[in-house]
Amino acid sequence: MSKHESSSAELSGSPPTASYLAPRTERRVSALSFKPFRIYFGGTVLAMNALRLGAVAQGLLMWELTGSPLSLGGVAAATAIPMMLVNIFGGVFADRFEAKFLLGGSSLIGALLFVLLGVLDFTETVKPWHIFSIAIVAGFVSGADQPSRQAYFPSLVPKSAMKSAVTINGSLMASASVIAPTVGGILMAAFGTPLGFFIASLGWFAMFLATVVLPRRGTSEATRSVISDLGTGILYIKNHRVLLVLLILTFSNMLMVFGWIGMLPAFVELFDGGKREVGFMFSSAGIGAFSGIMVAGRISPGKRLGWLILAGAASFSSIMLIVSNSPSLALAMILAAFAHFGNGLFNISSIVAVQLRVPEDIRGRVMGVFAISQSVGILGGLWTGTIATVLGLRAGMMVGPLVMLVMIALILTTQRKVRNLHEDPSRGS
Repeated sequence: MSKHESSSAELSGSPPTASYLAPRTERRVSALSFKPFRIYFGGTVLAMNALRLGAVAQGLLMWELTGSPLSLGGVAAATAIPMMLVNIFGGVFADRFEAKFLLGGSSLIGALLFVLLGVLDFTETVKPWHIFSIAIVAGFVSGADQPSRQAYFPSLVPKSAMKSAVTINGSLMASASVIAPTVGGILMAAFGTPLGFFIASLGWFAMFLATVVLPRRGTSEATRSVISDLGTGILYIKNHRVLLVLLILTFSNMLMVFGWIGMLPAFVELFDGGKREVGFMFSSAGIGAFSGIMVAGRISPGKRLGWLILAGAASFSSIMLIVSNSPSLALAMILAAFAHFGNGLFNISSIVAVQLRVPEDIRGRVMGVFAISQSVGILGGLWTGTIATVLGLRAGMMVGPLVMLVMIALILTTQRKVRNLHEDPSRGS
């Protein structure tokens, strides 16, 4: 038995054989039945709300200082590029070093960065270059956090609770997009953006405290170079066509479609909206994403998992074309909820398909590669912002979804293994 299996069994209170060796016929249970996952859940709820609130405050502050869509995209790129660089190796480190320490360290640094930005904002000494600089450092921190998180939380539950754990973990960001932007938008409209940064810092500090009491995942023995270990994860994806296609699809979706989120301060201004309206739009998208994630977690598509994944991605892009041309903010909010429902359905269904097909001993390396998609999503703000600067905001928001729909059609017609993807790895690709 590996260290991971032994650790998971001890933490859950179950005998070792109930861990990753659970038979396929075992009844699925909720991940929240296990105390370590509940602790992780509590810390992550606060951390994800902090992350979303901080992103809203940062975008609002940059828009107030510059009034430029390109600057909004630039801040997104300043965060995303270092995230991607660290993500590349983050999965290797998550397997080599204790993941809970990586999570704790990144959470503490993230809290301090929000405090610094809040102080600069409160004292009215903040400049655009301050936001860019802090965004770069935050990108490195987030780049370490994501693969560590993806590698860590599955070790807190037995395999029978894996789908539940993936669904709950995925729902946390979406649920944070419902609560934090609305409450934060109202508070920041009344008291200013510094309050948003200070509240966000508390959320990251709570995640740090959670990691102090969480159990260790364990590490794999490092017998090769970091580059060789990284190659193991990449090679595994390359040799499994379904995983490779899902990776390409996920990256493209985040880059070309999801990047519109970074344009929200500019988008709501088309309708004479302000901080509160930005918060409402974030929350509308969050409600939709959360609903999609929860539906994906409850249904069992069986042999139609591939169709579900492609349909979710296609609905996201299709509805975003309509959002881009919405005549009113109220209609845009409703449509954004439906669009992100499809995105939530797509993301969780894809992650479940991947997590169930990845061996535990290289999980960090493989999921580290997939974690780069979150960085790509932030970088999508630069994609959308650049095109919007040239073509106008509405047209700039339409280009990505159109490209994505063409890509989905190509995958649907040429990738039989993806179309026939089964939820149970033993019964499909």
